[in-house]
Amino acid sequence: MTRQPDVADPRLPQLSLANADFVTDRLAVGGDLSPNFVRARAQLDELLAAGITHIVDLREEWSDEGLVETWAPQVRYLQHRVADAGQKIGPDWFAGLVAWVDEALADSSAKVLVHCHMGVNRAPSAMLALLLAQGLGLRPALDAIRQARPVAVIDYAGSALDWYLASTGADARQRRNARRSLARWRRANHLDVYQVIRAIRDTEHPGNRWLVHLGPDDPAALATVINDAGEVAVGLSMGTSPEELSQLDEVLFLTMDGLVGRALVVGPVQPAEPHDLLLPVLVTNLFEAVPLDLPEGVVAWLADGTNPRLLRPEEYRELAVRKA
Repeated sequence: MTRQPDVADPRLPQLSLANADFVTDRLAVGGDLSPNFVRARAQLDELLAAGITHIVDLREEWSDEGLVETWAPQVRYLQHRVADAGQKIGPDWFAGLVAWVDEALADSSAKVLVHCHMGVNRAPSAMLALLLAQGLGLRPALDAIRQARPVAVIDYAGSALDWYLASTGADARQRRNARRSLARWRRANHLDVYQVIRAIRDTEHPGNRWLVHLGPDDPAALATVINDAGEVAVGLSMGTSPEELSQLDEVLFLTMDGLVGRALVVGPVQPAEPHDLLLPVLVTNLFEAVPLDLPEGVVAWLADGTNPRLLRPEEYRELAVRKA
């Protein structure tokens, strides 16, 4: 907590793929990796090339730790969960964050990325606590975050400031002046959080749907695995690893008799012995075959095609339960 702030270099790394921005030479703030595995790998590679050695993931709702551990096991990863519900964040949460980052930065070669989902509220507020702990003033810290990341609303700045004031033993007058300074900065630098979030969501792509052809005995085998192990990821043998494959894409299981189940993609395709590719999925439903009328292209694929097959939106709309 006594570490002096790094002097921001005007030649800070500029990231073109990763959803992150450097606030100082050694601290970056941003959002999560892309749900698309190919793009996520490219984003992580860019972060590594920029020198990131530690990642703090603030999301309560998800984690990229598995991906980072697979692709960059040398990166230290902290899952420091907090909800994004407009609540007051307690001092212990900030204290734990600052202590971990301060220890990381004790290595002069370390650089830390702090991120949430969009990089709008949680991560920028955490960055404020880090900059204050490094000795930067309140307004310069707020300005540095907003300058680096223009979409930073910093909605939990009040909680970060309260933690900092308490940790430094600020008296009543100092606390009052600091809160007034934060209020003035907010008025002068107002951002509509809903407009910011809508703009970010407009750039996000909806998830894909994939078809996986199962053999006649596969549904029963899957059911046995699920019954024995519960909610675990199951590795499905694939013939290819499509570039479009993304986290939480929907998978539809088909047999020659019809639709027999659904699943969600929970990781990238992984190589397996001897020559297989395995796609980790979380099976959400298995049921008796529902006969379907299928588009011609799907019928042809079902006969001898390779798993998985991307189901285009217009094909999905054509799917219909076969009438008896």
